[in-house]
Amino acid sequence: MMSDSTARRRPLIPLKEEGVEPAAPIHYRVHHLTSYRYAKPVSRNYGRAHVEPRATPHQRVLSHEVIVDPAPARLTAHTDFYGNSSTYLLVDEPHERLDVHSHALVAVAERRYGIEAMSRPWEQCTPEGWGSLPADTDLDFVLASPRVPACEAAREITAEVFRPGRPIGECLADLTALIYTDFTYDSAATTVSSTLEEVLAARHGVCQDFSHVGVAAVRAAGLAARYVSGYLRTAHSASGALGTAPVGEMIGSAASHAWLSVLVPGSGWVDIDPTNRTFVDQRFVTTAWGRDYADVPPLKGIVVGPPGATSTLDVAVSVAPEATEAPSGASPA
Repeated sequence: MMSDSTARRRPLIPLKEEGVEPAAPIHYRVHHLTSYRYAKPVSRNYGRAHVEPRATPHQRVLSHEVIVDPAPARLTAHTDFYGNSSTYLLVDEPHERLDVHSHALVAVAERRYGIEAMSRPWEQCTPEGWGSLPADTDLDFVLASPRVPACEAAREITAEVFRPGRPIGECLADLTALIYTDFTYDSAATTVSSTLEEVLAARHGVCQDFSHVGVAAVRAAGLAARYVSGYLRTAHSASGALGTAPVGEMIGSAASHAWLSVLVPGSGWVDIDPTNRTFVDQRFVTTAWGRDYADVPPLKGIVVGPPGATSTLDVAVSVAPEATEAPSGASPA
């Protein structure tokens, strides 16, 4: 049974305040390393990576490169239907390992939303109330998708959160708190193939699962919601190792992270992270978005090798503010 909504601690809505200047953008150096090790040499590796941060109203991409080891026979960029940049790679020689590095420099601005837009009844945020919208709006985000089908358990969450006449900002804050409170983060509970119904039944999962739950609840209300992949700010250890420690209590900073984005006319897309019970802020770096995880996995592909060949996977992520980087041997500021 779900917790009483009055007992949940909702995140504060980041609202615009008259006379208050926005915070300065934060520059991050982002390094994402995906490493495969194969028990036997494989002959060909073909993959597609969604690891390049994308330009958004709140984020500028200052530089980006993908480095693949062994050197690929082909490495090409592509922009998909939703405007995400992805990288295709082909390693066409025998190899026992594959390392895919993504290096980026991004500037992330503060997000604040208008009081009037966030106070409007949620019913006015359905497609009938959209009016003039940004070019990245699509009815795909209102409909069910392969990984986020319509289901009764999601509609139960919708009925609790999206009550008649309730302000959209309050709905989003409560949805964030509900998932955070009523679901348990457990990296061993699910896999990338776990279904939405399984997650809703078990009430355990990871950021990918919680994002799917949120998307399902929002779409069941008739609103547009998209699945967002990206990263969280991390902290370096004294040795400078990748993905060593999150800042504060943020969950999911050691690898790719996921959250959801909801269309609010008058404010545009409003991002919430139920895994960490927060509205998305300057600690987040956006990589890609789609209908669900299947549209934007960090790396997927086909490996050609001997029958029964197995592999191991390691992922490390560093998202470090450029201003905190210190010379070798010195402690970060």
